[in-house]
Amino acid sequence: MTAFWGLMKKDMLLMRFWYITWLIFSLICIVGGYVMQDYWNEPSIVVPIYIMLMSMHLFVMPILILHVLNIEGKTQIWLYNPQNSKKLLFAKISAAALLQILSQLMLVVYGIVLMQFLFKTGLITEFKDFLPIQQGFLFHIAIFSTSLYIVIWIIFLWTIYHSLGKFPALKNFRWLIVFLVWIAFGVLESLLVRLKVLQDTYFSLTANVNIGPSMEYAKGNGWTITYTDVPVPIIPIIIYIIFSTILFLIASRLLDKKVEV
Repeated sequence: MTAFWGLMKKDMLLMRFWYITWLIFSLICIVGGYVMQDYWNEPSIVVPIYIMLMSMHLFVMPILILHVLNIEGKTQIWLYNPQNSKKLLFAKISAAALLQILSQLMLVVYGIVLMQFLFKTGLITEFKDFLPIQQGFLFHIAIFSTSLYIVIWIIFLWTIYHSLGKFPALKNFRWLIVFLVWIAFGVLESLLVRLKVLQDTYFSLTANVNIGPSMEYAKGNGWTITYTDVPVPIIPIIIYIIFSTILFLIASRLLDKKVEV
């Protein structure tokens, strides 16, 4: 466990530049939003900025992982690390995930401040008119989960790319092969989803979740946000979790073979 925390700390130190850059960018957007709403006397401007920052969290973890993998690719530190590949990769994922969780928590705190601002300016009459606790929690879970799935794919494709470097005949075509792997998966997924048998299985188990937002803004009346029930299929989520685990294990196996750049 001590070794794992050491790996996490090392990876977080490697990620700190882009993470601090992201925090500074977020702060500039937040402050800029209040400056613009004061200049144009349009308090509603702060709302799309908040939504933009929330949506951009989809790319925080992927960028951090890409950065640290790029450094590993240049230094080849993993070639000499005594820890197993699963621990090395999981430490990177955990470090990026922890930093993103902290960033999303800071955005939650800002959301509370933002709702207080909207309440005082009369744009909302109740806090739940903007982003109720349940919907906010589900949105953040969805963003984090999607970002994590992208990270798994990045690690998988990165290990394939560097594994192909051991074959001189393929070395110059590695990007093409990686791209074709990604395209092949997308095509296969779309073909499988179209099969009626799988469609019946996919949507046989669903959960109605009240997360379908509909936003309207009227000058003088403020924001009106309503939420409707959306059927969320459970089986595809389970399949994606299993598939992500398989991709992670394959990436770990490829790294075990001492991938060189």
